[in-house]
Amino acid sequence: MSLDIFMSTLARAFSYVLPIVGVIALIYLILFLKQLIETLKQVSKTLDTANDQLKKLDAPLKTAENISTTVDEVNQSAKDAFVSVMSSLSENGQNAKDWFQNKKNAKESIETKEDEWHGR
Repeated sequence: MSLDIFMSTLARAFSYVLPIVGVIALIYLILFLKQLIETLKQVSKTLDTANDQLKKLDAPLKTAENISTTVDEVNQSAKDAFVSVMSSLSENGQNAKDWFQNKKNAKESIETKEDEWHGR
């Protein structure tokens, strides 16, 4: 019977203690939720500030992008110009070579004719 009395006393003690523990837990839960809401508000403000700072960076980043595009275009133009110059030099070099060859052949032809003329 002492076990029955002990269990009865324990049940009565817990019937007094459990509501108090429940109220304390509810108070902690309310404080936790309040702190969570305040933290979320601060996070929202921080995100808004970060968004504003990113918007401020849009103009310089756009300028950098434009400069990069311009540099790429200048680089491509320089490549195209170099290829054009090399092509022209190659073509004109061949023309100059042909011209010199023709002059040389013409001079040899004149010398041959003079030799033939003086030789007669």
